Amino acid sequence: MKKFIFIAIWMSVCVSVSVAQSRIILPDSTQITTNPDSLDQLPRQVPQRPGQAQEEPFDTINLELPAATVWHLHPRSGDRIVVAMDTLKHNFQQTTVPDGYSVAGGYLGPIGSPFISKIFFERDEGSQFPFYDVYKPYNKTPEQQVFYNTRVPYAKLDYQTAGSRPMREQRFRALLTTNFNKRMNVGFEGDLISAKGLYKSQENKHNDWSLFGNYLSDRFETHAFASTSTIKHFENGGVTDERFIREPESVGENFSTVDIPVKFSDTWNKMKTSHLFFSGKYNLGYSSRRDSVSEAEFVPVASVIFTSRYTGQDRRFLSHDTANVSVEGKTMQRIDQFYPGTFYNKAVDDSVTFSSFKNTFALSLREGFKPWVKFGLTGYLEHEIRNFSMIDSINGEIGRGKHRENSVFIGGILNKQQGENLRFNLQANLGVVGANLGEMKMSGEVETGFNIAGKRTSLSGQAYLKNIKPTYYQKHYHSKYFWWDRNFGDTRRVFVGGKLHIPFTNTTLSAGVENLQNYIYLDKDRNIAQHSPNVQVLTARIDQNLKLGVFNWDNQVVYQTSSNQDVIPVPMVSAYSNMYLKALIVNELTFQFGVDAHYHTKYFSPGYEPALLQFYNQQEKEIGNYPIASVYANMHLKQTRFFVMYYNAAAAILKPREYFSLPNYPVNPTMIKLGLSVDLHN
Repeated sequence: MKKFIFIAIWMSVCVSVSVAQSRIILPDSTQITTNPDSLDQLPRQVPQRPGQAQEEPFDTINLELPAATVWHLHPRSGDRIVVAMDTLKHNFQQTTVPDGYSVAGGYLGPIGSPFISKIFFERDEGSQFPFYDVYKPYNKTPEQQVFYNTRVPYAKLDYQTAGSRPMREQRFRALLTTNFNKRMNVGFEGDLISAKGLYKSQENKHNDWSLFGNYLSDRFETHAFASTSTIKHFENGGVTDERFIREPESVGENFSTVDIPVKFSDTWNKMKTSHLFFSGKYNLGYSSRRDSVSEAEFVPVASVIFTSRYTGQDRRFLSHDTANVSVEGKTMQRIDQFYPGTFYNKAVDDSVTFSSFKNTFALSLREGFKPWVKFGLTGYLEHEIRNFSMIDSINGEIGRGKHRENSVFIGGILNKQQGENLRFNLQANLGVVGANLGEMKMSGEVETGFNIAGKRTSLSGQAYLKNIKPTYYQKHYHSKYFWWDRNFGDTRRVFVGGKLHIPFTNTTLSAGVENLQNYIYLDKDRNIAQHSPNVQVLTARIDQNLKLGVFNWDNQVVYQTSSNQDVIPVPMVSAYSNMYLKALIVNELTFQFGVDAHYHTKYFSPGYEPALLQFYNQQEKEIGNYPIASVYANMHLKQTRFFVMYYNAAAAILKPREYFSLPNYPVNPTMIKLGLSVDLHN
């Protein structure tokens, strides 16, 4: 059935390409934006994929919509933050592989597997449900949702495939959105991943669906979003004999990747997440005419905002790898031999659940409604109810325990988003009642610009001070192999950083330093731990793009240092380099041919623990000093993008082969990847 579904989809795409109209409503963008932190209002150095640009806030007062406009929504203030549409004309292939989510990242091999950035400042603070965090590149949340306003119906279909049966990995994404009138838009998205995995017991499947819409008028602005996501990820615990990867000739026999021995079989993690989100903003203001003949325009002065959000999540870890084995004279289930102890004797069946119901009420004074009003001011009150559930010891028996907590925050935002010489964004919130009593976050961002050689150069700075309460699952977690109840202190984080963009040299320089106290992490024994002394992390980065005719060379280099590598391990140098030829053929076809590579110096990179679905600090194996390189060809023809890639090409040349992304987890071997993206509109 799946075969016929994919054939039908592929035929539909091909037919659509052949009959697509030549008129294009999309902005001619060569860049794709990254998802911002939910509080970002100014450009900042955030995790970027190669070729991506920062997103800029836009003025909702004087908004003039082009043929198609897209934006993210600030979940507290209701402000719209404009982003560029996904019409990337080059480097499209990098957006389809896990390596493309960071200059240096760690993952388990196939697309859709857990991912961690090896650039420390690209990691978000842990959420209340940390198991979902490891799938961040594939998650759908209200903060990441893109909302649309289009003059004609718009659809986008993406398909990528790699490998051959029976180990093929595929991803299909579909978007359909349309305006029913100039004020109301409704859209639908689907994202399906089916990766069999080139190594034994590594299959994973994602099924993500979302429905979204918005209604925009002078007085009333609403946004709604609903999504459901299911993930089934088979765990193999990593390979047990690295010779099969590093020096396959030494094994002395013919084998395929599925013959490489691994720790687990018949073991998997299952995840389900649902989101419901609604934001409503009522604008107070007056009508104004520029002159006696022009139509009256509505000028918003203040806004009343209400946001409501429900999140439901559950995670389950199961294993049928339960055949009895004898280890040092002791009989146990096969999977048990990889853990120091157990807290119940049955087959592994651990589950945790989380739900949250959050409501935010805000009042906002709008910037610029009078010439002398140079900034906007927003104050808000936020209440959240959280529910947790997991196994527990009840009267000496294994049962199920539940916990509920409440949290109330008050906060404010002071920002200036109009003008070129100075823009800033100051934010603060404080937990005043409940589980987050005493939690405090203050942040500030400022940006200015000046001309050098006739081109505008931008300079921005960022700082924050945070006192963060540990989450419930950091303090309490119960399962077959891990069981802790801890009383942690608050984590304190202080950061200062800045960025300079020089357009005439295509150079971006950025640097930042952070001090962390009471940092919480998983130690080498995979137990939760807190490091009370201060730890400093310093990062400096340069993005340099060179161009000479059709020759292009893009480079991103990140330098990092940590004052305590046992607590916060980071590679000293990480780099992404992309060398390619790019040309326009017969004024229609954009052709790009090149080779790119991700590289970082060797260090004790994080390990991955399937039973926790988390990354931990291991001290057994160093990873690095090996490029993950690919040779590729990209083509863009009107509304169609397609690529062919020879992935992990360095493995065909370099020996020994060290293409491990994480300890015991190699990336996919050399293989051909194909991708197609089509934009459709009527």
